[in-house]
Amino acid sequence: MKIPLTPQAIRDAIGVVITSIAGVAGQETMANSFPVVVASNQTAIPVDDGWTVGTISDTDTNDSDKSFTVPASTERHILSIWVEYASTATVGDRQLVVEVQKAGPDVTAHWARAGVVQAASLTYYYEFAPGLADLTAMRDTDYLTTPIPVTSILKATDILRVYDNNAVAAAADDMVVHIQYADRSV
Repeated sequence: MKIPLTPQAIRDAIGVVITSIAGVAGQETMANSFPVVVASNQTAIPVDDGWTVGTISDTDTNDSDKSFTVPASTERHILSIWVEYASTATVGDRQLVVEVQKAGPDVTAHWARAGVVQAASLTYYYEFAPGLADLTAMRDTDYLTTPIPVTSILKATDILRVYDNNAVAAAADDMVVHIQYADRSV
């Protein structure tokens, strides 16, 4: 015999009439509403979605081409990329690019290209993150924001590369990169 799973059908099938259920912390819950009740004295419900937040950095100087490889058995969600770039006196326009590569160096995605170029003998600060304004002029003379995709998730062994697209003084310019991310095991 199949019984429809409505509160009334269940009460009819088992022959018991339930008028109320004692709730938590003195609350009462109607029997036919079946809500999830959280006690008013409970401070938190633990939820673990598997993501762990962290920061990776490359602070080595004399290098304007940085690569970061996602560890095996890991998915990495890029939250933000902060770049401090000090150009030498070598003449030329630098332009920062953020791209994704698979082992190779086969490019699989071109996430962002800074909206301005950087000339010689300057220090600029760049921020790449989802939802940022796509600035085409420096703010406060040395700060630029550029958006990256909201779904910026990399798979295991993908490579995130941040570099000067023009390689003006690749072995002399100083570029420091800090990446905020969330990882989970796959």
